[in-house]
Amino acid sequence: MQIKINGQTISLAAPEPFLSILRREKIYFPLYCGGRGTCGKCRIRITEGQLPITTEDRQFFSEGELQAGYRLGCQAFIEAPCSITFEEIQREDAFYVPPVQHAESSVREPIQRQNTAEAYGVKSDKDSRMPDKVSLSIAVDIGSTTLVMALVHTDSGKIVTEYRGLNHQRSYGTDVMARIKAAVEDGQEQAMQALIRQDLAEGIVSLLKSADAPIEQIVIAGNTTMLHLLRGYDCRGLSAWPFQPVSLDFEELSTAELLGECPLVGNCLLKETKVTLIAGISAFVGADITAGLWGCGMNRNEKPHLFLDLGTNAEMAVGNKDGMFVSSAAAGPAFEGGQLSCGTGSIPGAVRDVRIQYGLIRYETIGRKPPVGICGSGLVSAISEMRKTRMMDATGRLSPRYASGGLQIIPGKIVITQADIREYQKARAAIRAGLEILVENAGYRMEEIEALELAGGFGSQLDIAKAAGAGLIPEELAERVHILGNAVIAGLCMYIQCPDQEGIRRMIQHTREISLAKQPKFAKTFLDFSCF
Repeated sequence: MQIKINGQTISLAAPEPFLSILRREKIYFPLYCGGRGTCGKCRIRITEGQLPITTEDRQFFSEGELQAGYRLGCQAFIEAPCSITFEEIQREDAFYVPPVQHAESSVREPIQRQNTAEAYGVKSDKDSRMPDKVSLSIAVDIGSTTLVMALVHTDSGKIVTEYRGLNHQRSYGTDVMARIKAAVEDGQEQAMQALIRQDLAEGIVSLLKSADAPIEQIVIAGNTTMLHLLRGYDCRGLSAWPFQPVSLDFEELSTAELLGECPLVGNCLLKETKVTLIAGISAFVGADITAGLWGCGMNRNEKPHLFLDLGTNAEMAVGNKDGMFVSSAAAGPAFEGGQLSCGTGSIPGAVRDVRIQYGLIRYETIGRKPPVGICGSGLVSAISEMRKTRMMDATGRLSPRYASGGLQIIPGKIVITQADIREYQKARAAIRAGLEILVENAGYRMEEIEALELAGGFGSQLDIAKAAGAGLIPEELAERVHILGNAVIAGLCMYIQCPDQEGIRRMIQHTREISLAKQPKFAKTFLDFSCF
């Protein structure tokens, strides 16, 4: 049996789920709800043949849309020849990945005086000029959505070239809990390990094109779930209380242990390569945050700084050289476009900025491409503008003029509904409550915080003034925000140049995790920040 997906002919030996076909063919497909049929984001269309209508299809599509061939891809089961189309996202356009950068400011100066420029500042400009004798390493940031890798001069920490690609485990769900479920309940841990190994191999092959010397080391960071799936560890300990990982310590591997039975293992440039997995802090504050904290110098500051990596699971830390407190807050998928009526990831064409003046709505899309939806930064921008123009009240309720139809950014195509605002309020309340409780537990007041270190792709896209206007970050810190860009790669580059495992272990030992679920004030603080 043969089917066509976006014009590509694929042979099937037997009927099988549509998702299985996509995973085998490595065709990217968003699964914001982990394939449970609850988000309605995985729209496909049958242009030839038939596909049964499911109960989930009827929940998201009108009768006219069903007759036109629209279905939910995650629920589709292919039993007969057919042609299917959907908007496919290419790897290079998949999601915005911030550059490695460090903001220059007076607040940074004390940190820079404590560390050499080479040891602290990772150069964001690519340097392809190779010295006569050079030692090369590779830094790897395994994100839930993206895979970012950098070829690095070992001695200087300077980046030669970068690679970015998708983490194809995303086909099992966009968040870590969906992947833990796929591993524990559906037995897909080996399949997900194979996917990330293949993704890593593709990235290494790309970087080796710019290497004319052997790779000394590969240093890897990611959240605890990503590293468990990479190693093939049992994820059951991450699925329920007391959330006990198999390992959080540094791990030293061979390339064969990293990549499995991959032809790349025998490459002459990788024969002596040592692989290091960075240590994590807890089940929900992983090695990616360790690298970010190490890179931005949180453990070397005299005055307290606040660190925030925004995402589905927002990680945060506060402290200085005397110690740190860390936590994580379940913000939900709104910042990645999930659970929004017209939401999308940070892809070309996503509305990233909204301006409202004299009743006129203006918008800007990523890459200045035709609009395809609204991403997290666009939602934050729109919420800020709606507050400023009093289109909604302090509880988030839309004014009568917009109550039924929402804010029509592009009439009939992209709208912000009352339900979208509620999703934002939940995400914002989780983050702000987490920050307030974390700072309080550390014994600080918000006005004592010298700087807010904002990490990650989503944070890099934010208009800080609008983020404060939408209540996402404390207004008193709006003038003291440092955009870190890819703080994980920056921290890994610093480690490559100076592999101080004992220093990182000491940092972790002087870090205390605060479980927000155990905090008596969390529920009330969450409710307080649910309103604007």
